[in-house]
Amino acid sequence: MKKLALVALALALGLALLVAAGCGGKVPQGAIATVGGVPVTQAQFDQYINQAKASAQQTGQAAFPSVGTTAYNRYAAEIVNYLIEQQLVLNGADKQKITVSDKDIQTQLQQIAAQYGGTQKMYAAAQKAGMDQAQLKTYVKNSLIGQKLYQQVIGKSTPTEAQMQAYYKANKAQFDQAATRTVRHVLVKTKAEAVKVRALLAANDTTANWAKVAKKYSIDTGTKSSGGSLGPIKTGQMVKPFNDAAFSLAINTISAPVKSQYGWHVLEVTAITPAKKSTYASAKAKIKSTLTSQQQTKTWQAWLAKEKTAADIKYAAGFNPDQLTAAPSASPSPSSTK
Repeated sequence: MKKLALVALALALGLALLVAAGCGGKVPQGAIATVGGVPVTQAQFDQYINQAKASAQQTGQAAFPSVGTTAYNRYAAEIVNYLIEQQLVLNGADKQKITVSDKDIQTQLQQIAAQYGGTQKMYAAAQKAGMDQAQLKTYVKNSLIGQKLYQQVIGKSTPTEAQMQAYYKANKAQFDQAATRTVRHVLVKTKAEAVKVRALLAANDTTANWAKVAKKYSIDTGTKSSGGSLGPIKTGQMVKPFNDAAFSLAINTISAPVKSQYGWHVLEVTAITPAKKSTYASAKAKIKSTLTSQQQTKTWQAWLAKEKTAADIKYAAGFNPDQLTAAPSASPSPSSTK
C-alpha cells in the first residue's frame, strides 16, 4: 500500500533516532518519560505501538511480537527514542515561539488528500495505518513546526569554493559518466520461440512492431508493455550473457537468440552513449548540494545533542531505551497490550 504522505519529523528530515541516556528521577503518573519537565505520555507510546501493529498486519508480516520479547523491545525502544526526539523539537520550537496556523495545517492536509484522491481516501489510509483524524492532524502540525525549527537552526549553509574543489578532487571518479547502451528485448522461454520472435522483428524493425511482438510474446512483465525497452544500461548491470551481447552488438542490429538464467532473449541496441569524463564545472552543482546537505545535517545533529544534554530526560520504569535493548525482560507494559 502507498505510504501516508506525511512522515514523522525525524524520518522526514532523514535523521537518526536520538539515543537518549537514561536519567533517574520521578516521572508523573501516565507518562513514560519527561523531557525538560514536559511529559511524554503512555497514550502517545500506545498510539505508536498500535500503528506498528497495524502496519505489520497490512503488509502481511508475521504476528506482531509479544510484550517482553527482544523484537518487541526493539520496537518499544525506537518508539521511545522517537517520542523523546519529537519532544525535544517541540520544546525547542516553543522556546523560539514557532507556531503554525490552522490554515497552514489545512493546506498541508489538502495537499496530502490530493495525493490520495480525496479527503475520505486519505483518512481511510490513515485509519489503516492506525491513525484517526485527530492523530493525523497532530502529525501534520508537529511536522510543520519541526520544519520551521529545522530551517531556523540550520540557517544558510554554503560550502566554500575550496571545500567544493577538495571534494571533487577526492571523489572525481563518481562524477564520470560510464558508457551506456539503450536496449530493448523480448524474453521467451525456449530457443524455438526466440527464433520465431527474431524473424518477426527482423522482418519489421519498427518501434510499433517491437511493441506488438513484445506485448504478445515477452514473459518479462517489466518491459513487455513498453516495447521491451530497458532504457540505458551500463556494462555489468545485466546478467553476463545479456551484457556480453548488448555490448558487442552494432547499433540497430537484432541479435541472435541469447540464453540466460531467465530464458531466451532477442535484443537490439538502439543508441550508444560513450563514456564521458567529468569536469569540476559539470560536477559543481551536485557537489554544492551534497556538501550543503552534510553541513545542515551536522548543524542539526549538534543542536539535538545540545538540547538533549540540557533537557534532563527521565524515564518511567521499563521505558529506558538502553535498558530495553540490553535486557529483553525489562519491557514496558503499555495499556494497549493489556
